[in-house]
Amino acid sequence: MSSSKSLSLKITFSTPTGQGHVSPVIDTTRLSAHLIQNRINNPVSGTTPDFVAETTNTGSSSEAKYQTRPVILENESTALDIRITANVASTANVKMYYRLSNADDARNMGDLAWRGFNDDGTPDTAVEPTENRYQFKEHKFTASDLTTFTAFQLKIVMTGTSSCYPPIVKDLRGIALAV
Repeated sequence: MSSSKSLSLKITFSTPTGQGHVSPVIDTTRLSAHLIQNRINNPVSGTTPDFVAETTNTGSSSEAKYQTRPVILENESTALDIRITANVASTANVKMYYRLSNADDARNMGDLAWRGFNDDGTPDTAVEPTENRYQFKEHKFTASDLTTFTAFQLKIVMTGTSSCYPPIVKDLRGIALAV
Protein backbone atom coordinates (compact mmCIF):
# COMPACT_ATOMS: atom_id res chain seq x y z
CA MET A 1 0.00 0.00 0.00
CA SER A 2 3.12 2.21 -0.21
CA SER A 3 2.76 3.45 3.40
CA SER A 4 -0.73 4.87 2.87
CA LYS A 5 -3.57 4.09 5.25
CA SER A 6 -5.43 0.92 4.38
CA LEU A 7 -8.40 1.35 6.73
CA SER A 8 -9.95 4.30 8.58
CA LEU A 9 -12.67 4.16 11.21
CA LYS A 10 -14.82 7.03 12.46
CA ILE A 11 -16.18 6.15 15.88
CA THR A 12 -18.74 8.11 17.91
CA PHE A 13 -18.96 7.49 21.67
CA SER A 14 -22.24 7.91 23.52
CA THR A 15 -23.90 6.73 26.71
CA PRO A 16 -27.59 6.17 27.39
CA THR A 17 -29.47 9.19 28.80
CA GLY A 18 -29.28 9.40 32.58
CA GLN A 19 -26.25 7.10 32.85
CA GLY A 20 -23.44 9.63 33.02
CA HIS A 21 -21.19 7.37 35.09
CA VAL A 22 -20.73 4.84 32.27
CA SER A 23 -17.73 5.17 29.99
CA PRO A 24 -17.74 3.42 26.59
CA VAL A 25 -14.56 1.48 25.79
CA ILE A 26 -13.04 0.14 22.57
CA ASP A 27 -10.91 -2.95 23.03
CA THR A 28 -8.21 -2.49 20.37
CA THR A 29 -6.65 -5.89 21.09
CA ARG A 30 -9.80 -7.61 19.82
CA LEU A 31 -10.56 -5.13 17.05
CA SER A 32 -10.69 -6.73 13.61
CA ALA A 33 -11.96 -6.05 10.13
CA HIS A 34 -13.19 -8.63 7.64
CA LEU A 35 -12.59 -7.38 4.10
CA ILE A 36 -13.55 -9.10 0.85
CA GLN A 37 -12.30 -8.56 -2.68
CA ASN A 38 -14.16 -10.10 -5.59
CA ARG A 39 -11.68 -11.37 -8.17
CA ILE A 40 -13.24 -10.36 -11.47
CA ASN A 41 -11.93 -8.90 -14.69
CA ASN A 42 -13.00 -8.34 -18.27
CA PRO A 43 -10.17 -9.59 -20.54
CA VAL A 44 -10.29 -8.50 -24.18
CA SER A 45 -8.21 -9.94 -27.01
CA GLY A 46 -5.67 -7.39 -28.24
CA THR A 47 -5.73 -5.22 -25.11
CA THR A 48 -5.17 -7.76 -22.30
CA PRO A 49 -1.50 -8.76 -21.91
CA ASP A 50 -0.91 -12.50 -22.43
CA PHE A 51 -4.57 -12.99 -23.43
CA VAL A 52 -5.74 -16.63 -23.46
CA ALA A 53 -9.15 -17.38 -25.00
CA GLU A 54 -11.85 -19.25 -23.06
CA THR A 55 -11.97 -21.93 -25.74
CA THR A 56 -8.49 -23.27 -24.99
CA ASN A 57 -8.46 -26.58 -23.14
CA THR A 58 -6.64 -25.27 -20.04
CA GLY A 59 -6.29 -21.82 -18.56
CA SER A 60 -7.81 -18.57 -19.75
CA SER A 61 -7.55 -14.88 -19.01
CA SER A 62 -10.80 -14.64 -16.99
CA GLU A 63 -10.32 -14.73 -13.24
CA ALA A 64 -13.85 -15.83 -12.25
CA LYS A 65 -15.00 -19.16 -13.62
CA TYR A 66 -16.60 -22.41 -12.51
CA GLN A 67 -15.97 -25.75 -14.19
CA THR A 68 -18.09 -28.84 -13.55
CA ARG A 69 -16.80 -32.36 -13.34
CA PRO A 70 -17.42 -34.41 -16.49
CA VAL A 71 -20.97 -35.78 -16.57
CA ILE A 72 -21.05 -39.37 -17.84
CA LEU A 73 -24.28 -40.44 -19.56
CA GLU A 74 -25.76 -43.93 -19.93
CA ASN A 75 -27.29 -43.15 -23.33
CA GLU A 76 -25.89 -41.20 -26.26
CA SER A 77 -27.11 -37.62 -26.70
CA THR A 78 -27.02 -35.00 -29.43
CA ALA A 79 -28.20 -31.81 -27.68
CA LEU A 80 -27.72 -29.81 -24.48
CA ASP A 81 -30.23 -27.63 -22.63
CA ILE A 82 -28.55 -25.70 -19.79
CA ARG A 83 -30.20 -23.18 -17.45
CA ILE A 84 -28.64 -21.02 -14.77
CA THR A 85 -30.27 -18.66 -12.33
CA ALA A 86 -27.98 -15.67 -11.88
CA ASN A 87 -27.74 -12.12 -10.63
CA VAL A 88 -25.89 -10.20 -13.34
CA ALA A 89 -25.56 -6.42 -13.03
CA SER A 90 -25.18 -4.08 -16.01
CA THR A 91 -21.39 -4.01 -15.47
CA ALA A 92 -21.08 -7.81 -15.60
CA ASN A 93 -21.57 -10.74 -17.95
CA VAL A 94 -21.98 -14.53 -17.73
CA LYS A 95 -20.98 -16.89 -20.54
CA MET A 96 -21.29 -20.67 -20.79
CA TYR A 97 -18.96 -23.13 -22.53
CA TYR A 98 -19.09 -26.90 -23.04
CA ARG A 99 -16.99 -29.78 -24.27
CA LEU A 100 -18.14 -33.22 -25.38
CA SER A 101 -16.70 -36.69 -25.51
CA ASN A 102 -17.97 -40.12 -26.51
CA ALA A 103 -17.01 -43.69 -25.67
CA ASP A 104 -14.98 -44.01 -28.90
CA ASP A 105 -12.86 -40.93 -28.13
CA ALA A 106 -9.55 -42.02 -26.60
CA ARG A 107 -8.57 -38.46 -25.57
CA ASN A 108 -8.83 -37.25 -22.01
CA MET A 109 -11.71 -34.77 -21.46
CA GLY A 110 -9.17 -32.20 -20.21
CA ASP A 111 -7.39 -32.27 -23.58
CA LEU A 112 -10.49 -31.14 -25.50
CA ALA A 113 -11.13 -27.48 -26.38
CA TRP A 114 -14.16 -25.64 -25.02
CA ARG A 115 -16.98 -24.50 -27.30
CA GLY A 116 -19.20 -21.55 -26.52
CA PHE A 117 -22.96 -21.83 -26.57
CA ASN A 118 -24.22 -19.71 -29.49
CA ASP A 119 -20.58 -19.53 -30.69
CA ASP A 120 -19.56 -16.84 -28.18
CA GLY A 121 -20.95 -18.26 -24.91
CA THR A 122 -23.93 -15.93 -24.65
CA PRO A 123 -27.46 -17.02 -23.66
CA ASP A 124 -30.02 -17.92 -26.33
CA THR A 125 -31.89 -14.67 -25.70
CA ALA A 126 -30.52 -11.50 -24.13
CA VAL A 127 -31.32 -11.18 -20.43
CA GLU A 128 -31.89 -7.73 -18.93
CA PRO A 129 -29.44 -6.80 -16.14
CA THR A 130 -30.71 -7.22 -12.60
CA GLU A 131 -31.86 -4.15 -10.72
CA ASN A 132 -30.58 -5.14 -7.26
CA ARG A 133 -28.49 -7.80 -5.48
CA TYR A 134 -31.56 -9.88 -4.59
CA GLN A 135 -33.03 -10.29 -8.08
CA PHE A 136 -32.09 -13.46 -9.97
CA LYS A 137 -33.01 -14.21 -13.58
CA GLU A 138 -32.89 -17.38 -15.65
CA HIS A 139 -30.35 -17.65 -18.48
CA LYS A 140 -30.93 -20.37 -21.09
CA PHE A 141 -28.16 -21.95 -23.17
CA THR A 142 -28.94 -24.61 -25.78
CA ALA A 143 -26.93 -26.47 -28.40
CA SER A 144 -28.48 -28.98 -30.81
CA ASP A 145 -27.39 -31.12 -33.78
CA LEU A 146 -24.15 -31.93 -31.96
CA THR A 147 -22.01 -34.96 -32.68
CA THR A 148 -23.12 -37.94 -30.61
CA PHE A 149 -21.68 -37.77 -27.09
CA THR A 150 -21.75 -39.81 -23.89
CA ALA A 151 -20.00 -37.28 -21.63
CA PHE A 152 -20.04 -33.51 -21.31
CA GLN A 153 -18.48 -30.83 -19.15
CA LEU A 154 -19.60 -27.23 -18.54
CA LYS A 155 -17.72 -24.02 -17.73
CA ILE A 156 -19.32 -20.79 -16.50
CA VAL A 157 -17.21 -17.66 -17.10
CA MET A 158 -18.09 -14.54 -15.12
CA THR A 159 -16.65 -11.21 -16.25
CA GLY A 160 -17.20 -7.63 -15.23
CA THR A 161 -15.75 -4.18 -14.83
CA SER A 162 -16.72 -3.56 -11.18
CA SER A 163 -15.63 -5.87 -8.36
CA CYS A 164 -18.45 -4.37 -6.28
CA TYR A 165 -21.07 -6.05 -8.48
CA PRO A 166 -19.80 -9.49 -9.52
CA PRO A 167 -22.16 -11.97 -11.18
CA ILE A 168 -23.67 -14.46 -8.73
CA VAL A 169 -24.81 -17.85 -10.03
CA LYS A 170 -27.38 -19.43 -7.76
CA ASP A 171 -28.53 -22.49 -9.67
CA LEU A 172 -27.22 -24.68 -12.53
CA ARG A 173 -29.42 -27.22 -14.30
CA GLY A 174 -28.53 -29.25 -17.35
CA ILE A 175 -30.24 -31.79 -19.57
CA ALA A 176 -28.60 -33.86 -22.28
CA LEU A 177 -31.10 -34.74 -25.01
CA ALA A 178 -31.17 -37.39 -27.72
CA VAL A 179 -33.05 -35.42 -30.37
